[in-house]
Parts: sequence; C-alpha cells; structure tokens
Amino acid sequence: MDIENLKFYSVAEAKSKFSRVTEESKKNFIVITKNGKPEFVVIGFDKFKKLMNFIDEIRDLYLLEIGDPSKYEDIKDIFKEIEDIE
Repeated sequence: MDIENLKFYSVAEAKSKFSRVTEESKKNFIVITKNGKPEFVVIGFDKFKKLMNFIDEIRDLYLLEIGDPSKYEDIKDIFKEIEDIE
C-alpha cells in the first residue's frame, strides 16, 4: 500500500460521491475522515478477501510457532488488537 496514493474524503463528501468512492475503492484504499481525522477505510471486496487470506496465512504461521516464538511477539500483539476492535 502506497500511503502517498491514498484518497481522502470527508464523511459528507463520501456520502455525496458514494458511487465514485466505491469505484475508486476497487483500485485504492479510500480513507474517510470525520472532523478532519481518518476514521474509516473503504476497500474493494476482492482486496478485502486477499487481505483476510493473507492475515489467515500469517496467523497460521504464527500458530505453528516455527523457530523462535519470541520473534513473533509483534504479530501476537497485532492479532490481539484486531480481535479487540469493536
């Protein structure tokens, strides 16, 4: 993901240009801001599936505890954060 190519829309702008936002989300991650701060990300479903498959593969590797498990502490924290998202 190239942070420089992210598209930003305010909530109001995303609402008024919803069709455009959904089309652009097929190619790029779209960041929706609220009060000027990034709050949401819109991604196309195909990219979402690939992202979830990648996360599942990383999780499987982590669960196998290949090599030195201490190397995977950061990954453990990431999965904990993902699970804690409400």
